[in-house]
Amino acid sequence: MYTKSNDEFEDGDFDDYDDADDFDFASALVTDELTDELVRYWGDLRRIEEENKVIRVNLSLTAALNKIPAKWLDAACQANRLALQGNLRKSRRAKVAALVASLTSKDELRRCVTELPPRARAALRRVVDNGGWMRLADLTRDFGSMDGDGWFWDEVPPTSCLGELRRRALLFVGRTSRTKDGKLGKRMFKVAVVPRDIRDLLRSILSEAAICREEEAAFVKRFAKPEDALNDAICAAHGYYDVLDWQPPLERCDVEDFLRYVSRHGFDPVMAWFGIEILLAFIETRLHEIQSLDDLCGYHISELASGFVDMSYMQRWTLDERRNLIHLVRYLYDRLYERGRILVETRDEVRRACARLVSGKRKLNLIRRPPPIGGELIFIRVNPNTGEEERYTFNHQRLLMVWAGAFHQDWRTMLSVCETVPSGAQKAALIHELIALEPSICDLIISQADEEDFDRAILWFYEDRLLELSAW
Repeated sequence: MYTKSNDEFEDGDFDDYDDADDFDFASALVTDELTDELVRYWGDLRRIEEENKVIRVNLSLTAALNKIPAKWLDAACQANRLALQGNLRKSRRAKVAALVASLTSKDELRRCVTELPPRARAALRRVVDNGGWMRLADLTRDFGSMDGDGWFWDEVPPTSCLGELRRRALLFVGRTSRTKDGKLGKRMFKVAVVPRDIRDLLRSILSEAAICREEEAAFVKRFAKPEDALNDAICAAHGYYDVLDWQPPLERCDVEDFLRYVSRHGFDPVMAWFGIEILLAFIETRLHEIQSLDDLCGYHISELASGFVDMSYMQRWTLDERRNLIHLVRYLYDRLYERGRILVETRDEVRRACARLVSGKRKLNLIRRPPPIGGELIFIRVNPNTGEEERYTFNHQRLLMVWAGAFHQDWRTMLSVCETVPSGAQKAALIHELIALEPSICDLIISQADEEDFDRAILWFYEDRLLELSAW
């Protein structure tokens, strides 16, 4: 659920009164007239709406506290043992000041951290070690979602791992497009942020030996239970699908079924979800080709394991890790076939491709795409002026290469030559489409071509017919 609010977690104060989240309607909901399930559902909707507000990744503790709902502020005071009496009971400004004083005191912050469950402490460490903020999806993948945490934290504290941190005002959630290099990306995504003025204190406290030993012991005990790992994997998958702005052919129910399937057969569902998340990211980059589960081809699996993981993930993938990813795709498609989600021909092609790629040879780019015919889609966009979808193919790319390599970006001369080449009228029609494009879009389309493609494109322009068939 996305909010239309433009509110940001920035410096500034509310007036000294509770905000709209404390009106009588909110209190009226917590009555016997509605079931606990309905209250929890409504609370989750309100919480998710709050999480969709914009957040600064280097916000201060004061700025963060000034923007959270009044009920969460009260919950933070309770969790940090600040009695809501006198001026502190009525004044929002006083509550914020008291919390800032408490959480910036090393002794009080250490007490707060030591009272955390070890797993919540490990999640806090993950964010601090990552520079103080990270994608929420990456955090929930390992530490579970916040489903069911609701809204009325002053009355019913959140129960999730991350909810424990948020209730204590150690972690804040919102949306940003800021990337690690400080630049603005094209998409908004949810992040978890530790306020900048307590990061160094937390780093020092979390490095203390006793705290590290307690976390390690807790994790060893926890992961002895397979059902805990399965629950974490499913929660991570739910968190991923909850924030998607596109519709993958691999549906949430497919993923949940597969995670339960691998868990029953003794495999680690957390690692299985990690592989599926990579597969979903790959599909998103090729959504113009993979619009259904039956569209996955052998060369897609080869590209996934050989090139995509290197371009999309910072760590260097070993050969065994790449092969494990291929095995995961094979098992996933076997399961999809058992459930009637794909054709037998698709399952057989995936099996053959996976067997070939893990046959013992070190190269994983063995399965190449067939040579393009011309109608293969390489770029799709929605025109911001007309709102209509525009589709650009390998033929468009070829013509752009000819325009740049043979005609020195002179469309008029190129159009006159079209009168003498095979399929000249069709080529001219596509050229008129390209002339109307912004230069940045032309640059984007041509940037996907290799240098050696230019000579082949020029030869095609002068000697071959234009075909609209697709080999991909």
